[in-house]
Amino acid sequence: MGMTYEIAEMEDVQVVSIKGKPSVDDIKHILDEIQNESGYSHSARLWDFQESSFNFSQSEVLDIASYASAGDNRSAKVAMLVKEDLSFGVSRVYEVFRHTDLTEIKVFKDKIEALAWLRA
Repeated sequence: MGMTYEIAEMEDVQVVSIKGKPSVDDIKHILDEIQNESGYSHSARLWDFQESSFNFSQSEVLDIASYASAGDNRSAKVAMLVKEDLSFGVSRVYEVFRHTDLTEIKVFKDKIEALAWLRA
């Protein structure tokens, strides 16, 4: 199954919606696109994986987290919205690897809770 994505604005939140099964390279490509946007100013980002599934290994999660950290030097809150328990667990590992002084990450299964946290 392929992967598609869309980057959109929802008021003060940048939303990345992913459908299908992304690869590590797919995620890195999306990160590059977000980080290279000329008008990029969002401190709140929602990665919506509710129409997606993934099962990255711990080393793949660390690879993605390292890649994201190296390319982003702005403070931000990032919510990851998932549907499946497996994706939730993998995302929690990412949360631990990616958390820095500049970036706060939290995983959710409920979109309303995710948006409330981002806007708090």
